[in-house]
Amino acid sequence: MKKDEIELQPVKLPGGGRSIIGFSRPLWLHGADPKRPLRLEVTVDVEAPDAQGMPEGAEADQLDDLEFLLVKAAKKARGEHAMKVTGAARVVHVFYLPAKVGAVRKRDPRQVVTPAVEAAGAKLGRALSVEWTDDPQWRRLLGIFSAHDPAQWQQDRALMIHMAKANDAIHARRQVGHRVYFDARERCAAFLREARQQLKLRANGGPKRAPAGAPGKLLVTLERLEPTVAVWHLHPVVLSIKAIAAKHGGVYDGWETELIPSLVPPPLTPPSAK
Repeated sequence: MKKDEIELQPVKLPGGGRSIIGFSRPLWLHGADPKRPLRLEVTVDVEAPDAQGMPEGAEADQLDDLEFLLVKAAKKARGEHAMKVTGAARVVHVFYLPAKVGAVRKRDPRQVVTPAVEAAGAKLGRALSVEWTDDPQWRRLLGIFSAHDPAQWQQDRALMIHMAKANDAIHARRQVGHRVYFDARERCAAFLREARQQLKLRANGGPKRAPAGAPGKLLVTLERLEPTVAVWHLHPVVLSIKAIAAKHGGVYDGWETELIPSLVPPPLTPPSAK
């Protein structure tokens, strides 16, 4: 990941705790790269974590050196460094690579990268856990969340990309509205109470009669001021709303917001195929 393309985001971990996620903005924006269906995950334990489970001091510097060596190893097989997760006394690096490499595309990238990864760990005296998986849709890239919905993530991502291509300032603060349908007014009221308490959402007016063909008789729109509409932020919000809606018999029907023009749009160039 290039330094000017890295975005950092704190994320609550399943079961409690926090991690800092560093991800490649261009890769996250574009989603799965069909030319890189193979996932490599390299994990190293933090030997002397601070109170938050993060590395510090000389160990943090050493782990930065390890990252450099791992990226160099993955590049031997045209691998892309998609994500780095630091927290819970460990650091996890995620790479995506082609299924085959070499001049005639017949060599398994595992044969190229694994020795280099092992050499990197040995050079710095660190024990590494290495996991290879086939993940052509990059589904596991969403595993940082306590729960995820790949279909919903794709919808959220598609809308964000549409906004980005319209020169929207993706990281501008704005109100985001979420549409939810219900068949019973009582269920709708219970949903609104819980959504206000847990997510600080407010209804944009009361429930309205839904149009013909809608997945419910009543439509309610909830709003909240968000710091960004980037997928990494908004997708977990959507999942939380969907969960509360389903609990009360509602059907989530997507989100909407106004476009805010940007003078410097986010990068839309896909990862290099070299």
